[in-house]
Parts: sequence; structure tokens; C-alpha cells
Amino acid sequence: MGYKKAAVAADTQICSTVGKEILLQGGNAVDAAIATLLCTGLASPQSMGIGGGFFMTIYNKSSGIATVIDARETAPTLTTIEMFTEKSTFKRGPLSIAVPGEIQGYWYAHQKYGKLPWAEVFRPAIRMAENGFPVPPNLHKAMVGSRQDVLKHLKDLFWNSATGDLYKEGEIIKYPKIGETLKVIAREGAPTFYHGTLSDLIIQDLKELGSVITYEDLRNYTVLEKKPVVINLSNGMTVLTSPAPTCGPMMALIFNILDGYKFTPKHVATLEGRVQTYHRIIEAFKFAYAKRTGLADDVFVDVRQLVETLTSRDYADSLRGRINDSRTYDYTYYGPAFESGSANGTSHLSVLDKDGNAVSATSTINTRFGSYRAGKRTGIIFNNEIDDFSFPNTTNEWRIAPSPANYIAPGKRPLSSMCPVVITDRHGSVSKVIGAAGGSLIPSAIVWVTSHLLWFGESLHQAVSQPRLHHQLIPHLVAYERGFDEDVLQGLITLGHNVTEFPIISAVQAIDVSSRDGAIVAESDVRRKGKPDGY
Repeated sequence: MGYKKAAVAADTQICSTVGKEILLQGGNAVDAAIATLLCTGLASPQSMGIGGGFFMTIYNKSSGIATVIDARETAPTLTTIEMFTEKSTFKRGPLSIAVPGEIQGYWYAHQKYGKLPWAEVFRPAIRMAENGFPVPPNLHKAMVGSRQDVLKHLKDLFWNSATGDLYKEGEIIKYPKIGETLKVIAREGAPTFYHGTLSDLIIQDLKELGSVITYEDLRNYTVLEKKPVVINLSNGMTVLTSPAPTCGPMMALIFNILDGYKFTPKHVATLEGRVQTYHRIIEAFKFAYAKRTGLADDVFVDVRQLVETLTSRDYADSLRGRINDSRTYDYTYYGPAFESGSANGTSHLSVLDKDGNAVSATSTINTRFGSYRAGKRTGIIFNNEIDDFSFPNTTNEWRIAPSPANYIAPGKRPLSSMCPVVITDRHGSVSKVIGAAGGSLIPSAIVWVTSHLLWFGESLHQAVSQPRLHHQLIPHLVAYERGFDEDVLQGLITLGHNVTEFPIISAVQAIDVSSRDGAIVAESDVRRKGKPDGY
């Protein structure tokens, strides 16, 4: 979709429109992002909501400065490793809930960078919760896929008493309890969530569910503002993304490896060229994902040397020299140490306002419907972010040990695959706003789409909608989406790659600004049936 002044790309059309309306009311990119996230928490509650956390990359056009808001959830103070001897305890249920950072993150971003009154950005979500809206396709799909768990734990939210069944696509759903919760936050601000009247209800809900989160955990939760990871490409573009505990530094390594190939559309113009180019991309993925597990919460683990290495062009050059165009290798060649984690949920949105400011934000409650627990007083669906930590004496299904850097500790933030991106041109103007949802598939999806935009000359629609490849080293196989070029896959097999079909490789929401005339194009990934909006 093309626009002249501003755009919002979320994973549901109704929420893209909410963001656009905030921009039309005079709000800036941060205001629009918060309103859109609040909307998405209602339209896609299986992926995100105020019971979760987020990372947000903000770019201010007038100052040329980018910053990252870290509102990642934290482990409760009473958490001990010994509590999680069984996988089921940290996968789902009350002990899987980490301290939510979402609302405090909105508050911090709004107080420092927002423009409209706080209550104004809540108005659309409150209206939706009270008056109802049609169930989007992906919410219906999620309810069907998790039917038994939803009926057991979340029936009060998703049961349509008029039909005697779970809500179906297109039926009008309302959230009266969450609507009241949002009203209180809109009126009293984020402090009510963390150390005010609403926090009393939240703690009562959590205790009743069996969580160990305390008043002190809420009161002591802190949002962090960090400097972005900066990747200077040889074509004059600058990629800005989030630092540890996200995979931004790892993604920087991929970009720097690939940038050295000086890719152009000619590299993918023939079958032979596509096989070689995609082989190189896959190999870069493998080298980078091998380093992912060393990343962690930098308050608890000193990751400075690792980050310096991952963002070093010299290191990228050395790894590029180890990529053999005629073959691939056993996974040990790439230096893995610990398990890398699997794909989870999340939701991403991209915003560009009329003044050229951009926000790229990725939010999550972790896996589908988070902990499968909701507060009966507040209506909040709580995350299961504890599952993103590593635990000793466990191995994954490929017999790979967990990463000590990501072991759980009170107050610690778990490693995250989220890495929201803003790309600027050599003049400091926003060129692209991009991010993805999909757990460990996020970094590879962002690089895949960005490569096709920056180097291979494709349109935004082509880059986002085409079938993608993914490799995270372990398992040692190339995942491809249905419809991917069979001849290319055969070429990759000839080079020694194991390939397997994977249903959906992440969902990307992106905005592209033309370098010629400033025309804005936005794309919401067809994989989530979303649509962008703008003006």
C-alpha cells in the first residue's frame, strides 16, 4: 500500500488504522506505536498484551538520534532454579509468569518521547474492549489450535455464550474486564499498575493463580533505555537495532558478513546465482546463530567482548572467508556451544510519521496465549517468559546443553530473539522500518527481507510476501516455506544442505520510503492476514 506522509504496519488491519488515526490527530510515531500496541493486545491476545513486554527502536529525524526502550519482563525475586526441575513448570502455568514490563515501557516512552495526552492513546483500545470488534482470522486460528487449553484456562475471555462455543472469525468479541483495566491505567498512568490501586488487583490475581510475583517485584520493575546497535553498510545505509539481551548484535554479524559480498540484483538473476547467494546467506545465518547463546542480560552477564566481536567488521570478514561456495559443513564447524531455542510468538509493528520519525516495536507474551493464565479481576493474560531462560541439567531434543549465560536469576531479563530495526540513508532520513514476529525465526526473516530490498532490487511487497528460508544451526537443516523455488532447493541439496518444509517462517511488518520521491509503501505480512494503513 502506498502513502504520501505517514504509515503504520501492524499484523491486523484494525490496529494499523488505530495507529493512523492517532497520527491524524497530531500524534507522533511513539503515540501511534503505543495506541497500535494496545489495540494489538486485544486483536492478537495470543501474541502480546499488557501482561507481556517489548523492545522499541525509536528514531528522531530532526536530531538524527536513535534509542532503544527495553521493557523486557524480569524473573520474580522469589525465583530459584530449583523451582524448575520439571519442564512443565517453566513452559506454562503460574510459575512461567515473569514480571510484565509492557505498561511501564509505554509510560516511559510516552513521557519522554510522546506528544498527545496519555489518556488519548488509550482511547481506541478502550473503545474496542467495551464496544467489541470482529474476531480477526489469526485470533480465531489460535483459539482453534489451542482449543483445549483455552477452554480450560481462558474460557471466560473467549467463550461466546450466544453460540455456545469459542468465538469464531468475524463474530463480535468484547473484553469488559480488560476495558476497565485500561480505563484505570489511562486515568492514573502506569504507576497504578506497579504500585497503585491496580497493582493490588494484579497481585491478587497472580497469587490466586499460583504465581510467586510480589508487590516488590512490580514496584521495583525498571525500564531501561539503551543505545542501539549500529551497522554501517557499504552502500551508505545504517541499520539501527536493539542491543542485548536481544539478538540485535547477532543480526549485525549477519549483515556485516553479507555486506562484504557486495550483492546486486545480478547475483539472483540466474538459477546458479540464486543457489550460490542463498547458500551464502544460509552459511552466514549458521555462523551467527552459533553465537546467539552467548548473549544475555548485560546487567547480570558481561557480554561486552562478545558484542564487540559480533559487531566487528573484521570478525565478519574472517567468517566470510570460511564460507565455502561449493559446500556446507557439519554443525560443529560453526562453533556452537549451547542450545539456541525455538520459535515462539510475538507481534511487530512499524510506524513512520509525517515528520520522518520512526518506531519499530516488537512485543510478546512469549508462546501462544502466554502462560494460559488470565487475571479474573483485571482480564490480563499473563506471559510465560520464564520459558525463555535456560535451565541447567536439561538438554533440548537435539541433546544440546542449555546456555549458562541465560540461566534464570531474580530480576534478570531472558534472552530475546526480538530485534526491531530502523534503517536510515546517508542523509539521516528513514529508509526502512522493519521487524518481525516468530521467536528464533525473527533475525533471519528481517535479514532475508532486508537483503531482497537493499541488494536484490525487489519491491517491499515482493520481499515480504515471497517464501523464505531459515537456518538457526540447530537443528542442522534449512527450513523453507511452501512454494519456495524447487530448483534452488535442489541446488542447495547438492551443496550438502538438508532441507525441510516449515509452515510459516515468521511474520514481517515493514515500511519502505522511496529514495527518489519520498513515496511511502507499507506492508503487513500476508502470513498473518494483516493490512497496513496511512495517509
